[in-house]
Amino acid sequence: MALNERVFRRGKETRKLPALIFVGASNQLPEDESLNALLDRFLVRVKCDYVHPDLLNEVLLAGWKLEEKQQAEKPTITAEEIKDLQLACRSINLEPIRKQYIDIVRSLRNTGIKVSDRRAVKLQNLIAASAFICRRQEAKLSDLWVLKHIWDTEEQIEILSSLISNIIEKEEMTLAHPQALVNKEPNAEEVLKDIIALKDRWESASGSAEEQNIVKDKLRYLQSRCDWVKNTEQKTHLQNEIESLWKKILQTI
Repeated sequence: MALNERVFRRGKETRKLPALIFVGASNQLPEDESLNALLDRFLVRVKCDYVHPDLLNEVLLAGWKLEEKQQAEKPTITAEEIKDLQLACRSINLEPIRKQYIDIVRSLRNTGIKVSDRRAVKLQNLIAASAFICRRQEAKLSDLWVLKHIWDTEEQIEILSSLISNIIEKEEMTLAHPQALVNKEPNAEEVLKDIIALKDRWESASGSAEEQNIVKDKLRYLQSRCDWVKNTEQKTHLQNEIESLWKKILQTI
C-alpha cells in the first residue's frame, strides 16, 4: 500500500505518506516468489561490494567525516525542489530512443529477465532524468545506461552490462551522462600486472602475518574482478595465474 498508493494503514488508522523515494537494503536478494511483486516496485539495484583493500583507510576517514556533517548540517535540497526537478524531467523528449528502448525490453524478456509493464513505464523517468542532468531536452542512447541496474539476480548483472554497453557504444558520447562512460570490464593486462606484483610481495613478506593477510585480501579482490573479463582466453590465463599463487600461498602456510 505504501509503495503503490503512498498510504499507510494500521487497523482503522489511515495516513498519507508524502514520500518521494523508497530505498531498501538487504544482505540477500529475495528468492520467495511471493516477494516478486515487492521487488518489482524497486526500479533499480546497486550491488555494494567491499572496497579495494588499499582504499579502506580513505573509506574510514570519509565515513567519519560524513557522520560529523550529518549531525552539523541540514539537507541542502528541499522536498519541493525535488518535486520541481521531477516535473522538469517530464519535458524531456524520449522519442529518439523509444524504439531502441522497446527492443531492449523485448530482448530482456526473451532472455528471462523480467521487466513488467509497470516497471517499463516507470523506468522512462530515470532515462529522462539522465538526459535532464546532462542539460539536454531529449534523450540519447547513452541515457539507457540506467538499464544496467534493473537486474533481479547477480547472474544477470554481466548480461545486462554487456547488452546495454553494446547499444550505447553505437553512439558518440558527447554530452553523455558520466555513468554511461563507465566500463566495468577490467583491463586484463592491468589485472595480470597486479597479480605479478602480489607474487613478488608474497615472496618478500618475510613471514609477516599482517603482510600475508594483505596479499590474500588483494588476491581475493582480483579473483572477483576476473569474472568480468569477457575474453575467454585472457580470463582463463588470469585464473590460472591466481590459482598458481593460491597454491604457493597454501604451501607456504
